[in-house]
Amino acid sequence: MQVKQEYPDWFLWLWEKWYVLFLLLGALILVFIGGAVYLDNRFAQVQNQLAYVAPRSYQPPDLKKYQADKADLEKLTRSQSLYVPCYSHIYYHGGSPLLLETTLSIRNINRDQPVIITSIEYFDTDGKLVKSYLEQPIRLTPFQTIEFLVEEKDSTGGSGANFLVNWTADEGVNQPLIEAVMIGASGPRAIAFSRNAIAISPVDN
Repeated sequence: MQVKQEYPDWFLWLWEKWYVLFLLLGALILVFIGGAVYLDNRFAQVQNQLAYVAPRSYQPPDLKKYQADKADLEKLTRSQSLYVPCYSHIYYHGGSPLLLETTLSIRNINRDQPVIITSIEYFDTDGKLVKSYLEQPIRLTPFQTIEFLVEEKDSTGGSGANFLVNWTADEGVNQPLIEAVMIGASGPRAIAFSRNAIAISPVDN
Protein backbone atom coordinates (compact mmCIF):
# COMPACT_ATOMS: atom_id res chain seq x y z
CA MET A 1 0.00 0.00 0.00
CA GLN A 2 1.53 3.32 -1.10
CA VAL A 3 1.85 5.91 1.66
CA LYS A 4 0.70 9.38 0.68
CA GLN A 5 3.58 11.87 1.03
CA GLU A 6 2.73 14.81 3.27
CA TYR A 7 4.28 18.30 2.93
CA PRO A 8 4.53 21.05 5.55
CA ASP A 9 1.85 23.71 5.48
CA TRP A 10 4.35 26.46 4.69
CA PHE A 11 5.60 24.55 1.65
CA LEU A 12 2.07 24.04 0.38
CA TRP A 13 1.34 27.72 0.95
CA LEU A 14 4.40 28.79 -1.02
CA TRP A 15 3.53 26.28 -3.73
CA GLU A 16 0.14 27.84 -4.10
CA LYS A 17 1.46 31.39 -3.71
CA TRP A 18 4.56 30.99 -5.90
CA TYR A 19 4.26 34.56 -7.17
CA VAL A 20 4.81 35.82 -3.61
CA LEU A 21 8.13 33.99 -3.50
CA PHE A 22 9.01 35.49 -6.87
CA LEU A 23 8.22 39.02 -5.61
CA LEU A 24 10.27 38.49 -2.45
CA LEU A 25 13.28 37.33 -4.45
CA GLY A 26 12.92 40.28 -6.83
CA ALA A 27 12.72 42.72 -3.91
CA LEU A 28 15.84 41.22 -2.33
CA ILE A 29 17.74 41.52 -5.60
CA LEU A 30 16.68 45.17 -6.00
CA VAL A 31 17.70 45.93 -2.41
CA PHE A 32 21.07 44.30 -3.02
CA ILE A 33 21.66 46.25 -6.24
CA GLY A 34 20.54 49.52 -4.65
CA GLY A 35 22.83 48.97 -1.67
CA ALA A 36 25.77 48.23 -3.96
CA VAL A 37 25.17 51.40 -6.00
CA TYR A 38 24.83 53.50 -2.85
CA LEU A 39 28.05 52.13 -1.34
CA ASP A 40 29.88 52.66 -4.62
CA ASN A 41 28.79 56.31 -4.72
CA ARG A 42 29.75 56.80 -1.08
CA PHE A 43 33.19 55.31 -1.69
CA ALA A 44 33.63 57.58 -4.72
CA GLN A 45 32.68 60.65 -2.66
CA VAL A 46 35.12 59.71 0.10
CA GLN A 47 37.85 59.12 -2.47
CA ASN A 48 37.23 62.53 -4.07
CA GLN A 49 37.32 64.21 -0.66
CA LEU A 50 40.62 62.53 0.15
CA ALA A 51 42.09 63.51 -3.23
CA TYR A 52 41.01 67.17 -2.91
CA VAL A 53 43.22 69.36 -0.77
CA ALA A 54 41.89 72.86 -0.27
CA PRO A 55 44.50 75.59 -0.88
CA ARG A 56 45.71 77.26 2.27
CA SER A 57 45.09 80.91 2.90
CA TYR A 58 47.87 83.24 1.81
CA GLN A 59 50.78 83.54 4.20
CA PRO A 60 53.77 85.83 3.53
CA PRO A 61 56.74 83.74 2.40
CA ASP A 62 59.44 82.95 4.94
CA LEU A 63 62.32 84.67 3.17
CA LYS A 64 64.91 82.88 5.32
CA LYS A 65 64.09 79.71 3.38
CA TYR A 66 64.96 81.50 0.12
CA GLN A 67 68.19 83.14 1.29
CA ALA A 68 70.83 83.34 -1.44
CA ASP A 69 74.50 82.59 -0.93
CA LYS A 70 76.44 85.85 -1.25
CA ALA A 71 79.44 84.00 -2.64
CA ASP A 72 77.37 82.83 -5.59
CA LEU A 73 76.23 86.37 -6.39
CA GLU A 74 79.75 87.46 -7.27
CA LYS A 75 79.96 84.80 -9.99
CA LEU A 76 76.74 85.77 -11.78
CA THR A 77 77.10 87.83 -14.93
CA ARG A 78 73.54 88.39 -16.16
CA SER A 79 71.19 90.91 -14.51
CA GLN A 80 68.02 92.71 -15.46
CA SER A 81 65.31 95.04 -14.14
CA LEU A 82 61.67 94.19 -14.78
CA TYR A 83 58.76 96.62 -14.52
CA VAL A 84 55.43 95.07 -13.49
CA PRO A 85 52.31 97.26 -13.85
CA CYS A 86 49.54 96.70 -11.32
CA TYR A 87 46.49 98.49 -9.95
CA SER A 88 45.32 98.85 -6.37
CA HIS A 89 42.11 100.20 -7.89
CA ILE A 90 40.49 100.92 -11.24
CA TYR A 91 37.66 103.28 -12.11
CA TYR A 92 34.09 102.40 -13.11
CA HIS A 93 30.55 103.85 -13.02
CA GLY A 94 31.65 107.35 -13.95
CA GLY A 95 34.85 107.42 -11.96
CA SER A 96 34.05 105.44 -8.82
CA PRO A 97 37.08 103.46 -7.58
CA LEU A 98 36.90 99.68 -7.46
CA LEU A 99 39.49 98.33 -5.04
CA LEU A 100 41.56 95.36 -6.21
CA GLU A 101 43.72 92.75 -4.51
CA THR A 102 47.05 92.10 -6.23
CA THR A 103 49.22 89.00 -6.24
CA LEU A 104 52.77 89.39 -7.51
CA SER A 105 53.91 86.01 -8.83
CA ILE A 106 57.59 85.36 -9.58
CA ARG A 107 58.38 82.02 -11.25
CA ASN A 108 61.70 80.47 -12.14
CA ILE A 109 60.96 78.79 -15.46
CA ASN A 110 64.39 77.17 -15.83
CA ARG A 111 64.72 73.41 -15.62
CA ASP A 112 68.09 73.19 -13.91
CA GLN A 113 69.32 76.69 -13.06
CA PRO A 114 68.47 78.92 -10.07
CA VAL A 115 67.49 82.57 -10.35
CA ILE A 116 68.48 85.21 -7.78
CA ILE A 117 66.01 87.99 -7.01
CA THR A 118 68.01 90.91 -5.66
CA SER A 119 65.19 93.38 -4.94
CA ILE A 120 61.41 93.78 -5.12
CA GLU A 121 60.08 97.32 -4.76
CA TYR A 122 56.50 98.61 -4.84
CA PHE A 123 55.82 102.14 -6.15
CA ASP A 124 52.68 104.26 -6.14
CA THR A 125 51.08 106.23 -8.98
CA ASP A 126 53.43 109.18 -8.39
CA GLY A 127 56.50 106.96 -8.60
CA LYS A 128 57.22 107.10 -4.86
CA LEU A 129 58.55 104.01 -3.14
CA VAL A 130 55.83 102.49 -0.94
CA LYS A 131 57.48 99.26 0.18
CA SER A 132 60.65 97.23 -0.31
CA TYR A 133 59.99 93.51 0.11
CA LEU A 134 63.56 92.22 0.37
CA GLU A 135 66.32 93.02 2.81
CA GLN A 136 68.69 90.62 1.07
CA PRO A 137 68.68 88.61 -2.18
CA ILE A 138 66.60 85.44 -2.40
CA ARG A 139 67.16 82.31 -4.49
CA LEU A 140 64.51 80.52 -6.54
CA THR A 141 65.29 76.93 -7.44
CA PRO A 142 64.20 75.47 -10.82
CA PHE A 143 60.42 75.79 -11.32
CA GLN A 144 59.99 77.39 -7.90
CA THR A 145 57.48 80.22 -7.38
CA ILE A 146 57.24 82.94 -4.75
CA GLU A 147 54.24 85.23 -4.25
CA PHE A 148 53.62 88.57 -2.56
CA LEU A 149 50.18 89.97 -1.80
CA VAL A 150 48.93 93.55 -1.76
CA GLU A 151 45.59 93.36 0.02
CA GLU A 152 42.47 95.05 -1.27
CA LYS A 153 42.34 97.38 1.75
CA ASP A 154 45.83 98.70 0.89
CA SER A 155 45.07 101.45 -1.62
CA THR A 156 48.40 103.29 -1.26
CA GLY A 157 49.58 102.26 -4.71
CA GLY A 158 46.71 103.78 -6.62
CA SER A 159 45.64 103.11 -10.17
CA GLY A 160 49.20 103.49 -11.48
CA ALA A 161 51.00 101.26 -8.97
CA ASN A 162 53.90 99.10 -10.10
CA PHE A 163 56.61 96.72 -8.98
CA LEU A 164 60.27 96.86 -9.91
CA VAL A 165 61.96 93.46 -9.72
CA ASN A 166 65.72 93.05 -10.16
CA TRP A 167 67.19 89.63 -10.81
CA THR A 168 70.49 88.02 -11.69
CA ALA A 169 71.69 84.63 -12.90
CA ASP A 170 74.25 82.85 -15.06
CA GLU A 171 74.49 83.46 -18.79
CA GLY A 172 71.89 81.54 -20.79
CA VAL A 173 69.36 81.44 -17.95
CA ASN A 174 65.79 82.31 -18.92
CA GLN A 175 64.20 85.46 -17.58
CA PRO A 176 61.82 84.63 -14.71
CA LEU A 177 58.12 84.77 -15.49
CA ILE A 178 56.65 87.62 -13.43
CA GLU A 179 52.96 88.52 -13.38
CA ALA A 180 50.70 90.77 -11.36
CA VAL A 181 47.22 89.25 -10.95
CA MET A 182 44.43 91.62 -9.87
CA ILE A 183 40.96 90.68 -8.65
CA GLY A 184 38.08 92.68 -7.22
CA ALA A 185 34.33 92.45 -6.67
CA SER A 186 31.39 94.83 -6.48
CA GLY A 187 28.12 93.23 -5.46
CA PRO A 188 27.46 90.13 -7.57
CA ARG A 189 30.04 91.15 -10.16
CA ALA A 190 33.75 90.38 -10.11
CA ILE A 191 36.72 91.27 -12.28
CA ALA A 192 40.11 89.60 -12.63
CA PHE A 193 43.01 90.27 -14.98
CA SER A 194 46.79 90.03 -15.07
CA ARG A 195 49.77 92.01 -16.39
CA ASN A 196 53.18 90.67 -17.37
CA ALA A 197 56.53 92.19 -16.52
CA ILE A 198 58.54 94.06 -19.15
CA ALA A 199 62.28 94.64 -19.19
CA ILE A 200 63.37 98.24 -18.70
CA SER A 201 67.11 97.73 -18.74
CA PRO A 202 69.29 95.70 -21.12
CA VAL A 203 70.74 92.37 -20.10
CA ASP A 204 74.40 92.68 -19.15
CA ASN A 205 76.63 90.57 -21.37
